[in-house]
Amino acid sequence: MGGSDGEHAGCCPVFGAESGIPLIGLGVLMMIFGIVPHLLSSPSPFPLPITGVFIGFGIFLIWAGVSR
Repeated sequence: MGGSDGEHAGCCPVFGAESGIPLIGLGVLMMIFGIVPHLLSSPSPFPLPITGVFIGFGIFLIWAGVSR
């Protein structure tokens, strides 16, 4: 039982993966959700501050995944 505790100590609690790849993928997805609607439609689908939140959080998730 003592060995199983050490195995799960470095595991990511949200995605269950030790690598940062799920965080990087989620960050890229957030950036895509922020940028693509503005590229596909002439009137803005949502305000620029919302786009900034999506892109900013995506950059943060990519940074968190790379620094892992």
